[in-house]
Amino acid sequence: MIQNEVNTAGGSHAGTREAPQADRVGPEGAEGKMRIATASSTAGAAGAAFDEAMSALRASLGREPDHLFLSYTEAYDLGELARATAALPASVRVHGSSSCLAVMTSAGVHGGSGPGLALLGIADAQGASGEAAEPIGESPRAAAARAARRAIEDAGRAGEAPRLFWLTAPVGVEEQILLGIEDAVGPDVPVFGGSSAANSLGGVSSQLERGLAHRDAVLLSALFPSGEVSWAFSSGYTPTEHRGWVTRSEGRRVAEIDGLPAAEVYNRWTGGRFSAQLGGGDIGGPSALCPLGRPSGWSGKVPQYLLIHPNAVEKDNALTFGVHINEGDELVLMTGTRESLLGRVQSLAGAALEAARPSFQPQGALVIFCAGCMLAVREDLDRVVQGVAAALGPIPFLGRFTFGEQGCFVRGKNRHANLSIAIVLLGQ
Repeated sequence: MIQNEVNTAGGSHAGTREAPQADRVGPEGAEGKMRIATASSTAGAAGAAFDEAMSALRASLGREPDHLFLSYTEAYDLGELARATAALPASVRVHGSSSCLAVMTSAGVHGGSGPGLALLGIADAQGASGEAAEPIGESPRAAAARAARRAIEDAGRAGEAPRLFWLTAPVGVEEQILLGIEDAVGPDVPVFGGSSAANSLGGVSSQLERGLAHRDAVLLSALFPSGEVSWAFSSGYTPTEHRGWVTRSEGRRVAEIDGLPAAEVYNRWTGGRFSAQLGGGDIGGPSALCPLGRPSGWSGKVPQYLLIHPNAVEKDNALTFGVHINEGDELVLMTGTRESLLGRVQSLAGAALEAARPSFQPQGALVIFCAGCMLAVREDLDRVVQGVAAALGPIPFLGRFTFGEQGCFVRGKNRHANLSIAIVLLGQ
């Protein structure tokens, strides 16, 4: 039996699960060039969950998908999930990633206190797509370049640039991965996606292709759809008057801002919010509503910022982050609220729609939502689902909660950020 209730990530109960859920296909239906559908399951065993969701997805699409996007929580046995995908026909490309605590579709939020898995399938006989995974190894940049070329070749489009790359990256090397993709195809192909996540920073995140699971690989899908794509990438935060320049840093660790210990400066900017953590401590939770931003150009007359999430204070009052920061970078204190985060996904989905041509008809969407933002609004995640639906109508979408977000601003460079939201629309 298919159920349509919306279940929040905070409202699931151990020992119970949803019936497998299938969403409607995209509005073009049987007459369109492309069909998109989603399905989900909260069955406790990975193989059973995948089989349930896959059965519902096939029923919605009327056939096997050409490309299958899969998001799942850390609760599932990864080897069992890989074996389940191996049973798919060889023609089905699989792009999977772990998600923090839950996954979401237009039918609701799946997981939370228990397992959750969701699929988005694309049937597009007149389009093409390819997938490739490469272990990071000693050079994430070189691995990404290889994955980009292989994904294009897998689509049967060697020598062509895809309309878009969909990326799943391991945490810590995202900037190098984006550079590697640019090495392979140049700077003009948009790259969207997110970093694999787990239920906590100490958990086990993963990437999954058909029949093969990875812990530390770059996974790319090269999309050549028969229709069109549109996108948006942003956050739900606004700048404050507090700003300074990085005077000492190394990688993702900032020792000084304006010549002073970085955590002391940040604590002063936030009115003493982190006084108890000076000298060492985790600040990832409370800093989600007062992160830092790095100026990143303009959209018309509106300044754009790449969000940077402070994760921890070290003993010497240095700050650690989820992105690489250079000496000389300007940092701005940003501010957000639960309401601004909940409302931002609707406005961003609307922005993605407005960026397309007037006759564009979205049939499905891929959504990336930062895990830090998700944890800040966890009890109201049903409103995130409702916001996407309010902007786009009843189209199927797949969303996951990530430990880093990748995307590009309109006419912009591909970027890695924190505490951000990315939406890609596929349609006609």
